Amino acid sequence: MKISTIYRSLFSLFFILIPGLLIAQDYQGAIHLVGREFRESGDTLYLSFDITIDSKSVPNCGTMIFEPEIATDEHTVVFPFIQVNGKTRSNLERRWFNMVSDSWLALYEAPNIIVNTHKYTSEQMTYSVHVPYEPWMEEARFTLKQELAGCRAESRMYTYSLFSHLETAPKEPYAVNALVAVTNPVAEVKLRNREGSAFLDFQVGKSVILSDFRRNPTELAKIHQAVDEVMDDPDISIRGMGVHGYASPEGSYKSNDKLAYNRALALKDYLRSRYGFADNMMSVGHTPEDWEGLATLVEQSTIDYKDDLLAIIRSSEEPDARERRLKTIGRSVPYNKLLREVYPDLRRVEYRIDYAVRGYNLAEAREVIKKNPEHLSQLEMVQVATSYGEDSPEYKQIIMELIPRYYPDDPIANNNAAALMIRNNELNTARRLLEKAPEVPAAWNNLGVIYLLQDEYDNAEPLLQRASAAGVTEAEQNLKELTAKREDTQKREKKLRR
Repeated sequence: MKISTIYRSLFSLFFILIPGLLIAQDYQGAIHLVGREFRESGDTLYLSFDITIDSKSVPNCGTMIFEPEIATDEHTVVFPFIQVNGKTRSNLERRWFNMVSDSWLALYEAPNIIVNTHKYTSEQMTYSVHVPYEPWMEEARFTLKQELAGCRAESRMYTYSLFSHLETAPKEPYAVNALVAVTNPVAEVKLRNREGSAFLDFQVGKSVILSDFRRNPTELAKIHQAVDEVMDDPDISIRGMGVHGYASPEGSYKSNDKLAYNRALALKDYLRSRYGFADNMMSVGHTPEDWEGLATLVEQSTIDYKDDLLAIIRSSEEPDARERRLKTIGRSVPYNKLLREVYPDLRRVEYRIDYAVRGYNLAEAREVIKKNPEHLSQLEMVQVATSYGEDSPEYKQIIMELIPRYYPDDPIANNNAAALMIRNNELNTARRLLEKAPEVPAAWNNLGVIYLLQDEYDNAEPLLQRASAAGVTEAEQNLKELTAKREDTQKREKKLRR
């Protein structure tokens, strides 16, 4: 204790100069210590204790110093000390201060409390102090160090433990301020397509399209509408068109193969004639017998002997053999129902229009998103959303709803939607979206945030470390939040065990 060292050297010198004062006095009094408080409240640390001093607490020529201290293994704070002087010592001290130089006085640190004992002394007082609270103090111990300097400059040291742990005010659990990460998609060439099916009717044994035959006016009108809408849009340029013909399993596979191809070819010729498409813009494909489509329709139906029919349809037998076996189920009753109710839906021609959409500046994109959002790239949609501000309803609606609608399997689209859902505390939905973005570093961060918010620290840490190593700056802050939350949780658990 530095202050007592000053006193030891000071009074040793004084006693050498005045040897007649080295007669020791009986030390028969008592000093009683009672800890009052060691607590934290409102970011302030309060500590106090009661001290009772009677007339013979110290020898007449001695002094006693009490130095309060709080400490952990790494930190120590020492508070102003209490000095108790015997009667002779107090007189000597008074004389000494009249003799010492100003330079010595500049080094002197006055005690918090000074008591000069005499035969009538019976001091009862409270030592109280408060300082700004620091987190490390929660683990501190409150002790009182006592040093008795005797008449011949001998010294005895004691330490009293007043409190072994701090009483802290109730606090809310540490609130994690986690940061989610969004990623800008890259620019893209906007290639789109429009698809549909036409159930065209042909005359028996022919593959020529008659525009006024049976259902053909209605079915052709659907194709006309699709092609006209694409061709009439000035922002679109058609890159190509494909047609694909399908036949039902009725009849021989060989004849159906020819029939499916010729009917697809007929639609190609019809469209070239009507719209003037170049031959190299058109492609033709066909499926002789649509057994896969047949299985789907039967599965969805309530037809008798469904399981038996499906077993045959899904077998690996040759197509004509499968058809023969279908006729034997239930004395041909289910097969006849297939002919009437199912096979007509298999006889169709599907079409696909491939086209490209031009790029838009921000002002144009803000208008296009209201009428034709499918014309925008994901990047253009993000730019529109950002232009409204990240706290705006428009931003949230575009990122969370519109983009995932048009880019349902895109990893960046799913990650960005998940990021906003995390902010809304929709953690389970966000987790499902992040499963579609396993290779996106921002998604590692966001999944780590979900684990952090759900107190799964061991799952959160490797994901956040991986994201941080990949350059996701939000992950660095989240790792700090993880450390703070983990420490807070450990402190609370430790406090519960006390």
